[in-house]
Amino acid sequence: MTRSYHHPSDVLRFAAEADLPCALICVMDIHGGAMRAKGALMAVREDGVIAGYVSNGCVDADIALQAKAAMKEGQNRRLKYGEGSPFKDISLPCGGSIDLLVVPNPDKEMLHEAVRALSSRQETDLSLDGFVWRYAPKLRLRIAGRGAAVKALALQATQSGFEVHLQSPEPDIEQGLNLNLFHHLTNPGLPPDVIDDPWSAVVLMFHDHDWEVALLGQALSGDAFYLGAMGSERTHQLRCNALADAGVANEAIARIRGPIGVIPSMRDANLLALSTLAEVVKTAQELGRL
Repeated sequence: MTRSYHHPSDVLRFAAEADLPCALICVMDIHGGAMRAKGALMAVREDGVIAGYVSNGCVDADIALQAKAAMKEGQNRRLKYGEGSPFKDISLPCGGSIDLLVVPNPDKEMLHEAVRALSSRQETDLSLDGFVWRYAPKLRLRIAGRGAAVKALALQATQSGFEVHLQSPEPDIEQGLNLNLFHHLTNPGLPPDVIDDPWSAVVLMFHDHDWEVALLGQALSGDAFYLGAMGSERTHQLRCNALADAGVANEAIARIRGPIGVIPSMRDANLLALSTLAEVVKTAQELGRL
């Protein structure tokens, strides 16, 4: 049975809370094409339950067997798949090679400490048999707005592994969405207290723009790596003028993206959400947040 956890915090939590012997697998290096980046994690429990992945399925089954063997021996293992690997019958269709470290029964306190740090939105270093890698918290997306595009973006972001916080004047908009946090907005001038950290993105999706000045002013005081608001170029200019009239500095206003999305003028809620999420992810990659 495989649980497709993507983020290191989920894999680390799985390993930390395992009530059976468990091995942690880490990608130490990659050469050429590879499905996962250096530092990617996977965990294999003694009963065969897996969390995370380090390939597109081409070597994960063998890794699980290697992990079980390492647990029986109680010894770390270093594995190589692809070019230069001793496993001649296992190939990587994408070419290149990956180097892995298998750590049976890793120190639980170390795992719990890493989970606590990531859960509190802090980076953490993990040291495994001399290999040290720094892990960042999950990307967080704070969406404020109303309507179909808001629901579409929240759903797509959740499915993509984001921690999603939603703020909306619509009290029932959260129904059917698996949100991490929901705030019902009731006063345009009094947004909920929020601190956006460097791994957070903020997107506003309002057609009625009375809500925007306070929310954007608040977001501009934080460290979000992305800040955007829905609307046309004309709407964005009016938004910027309103913020300037409210005393917000031009340098701060320039941080706001508008129109949002990698594809301009999307007039379908699902496609607008997809375009916006793609821009958020692209920005995160460019700024080293992934």
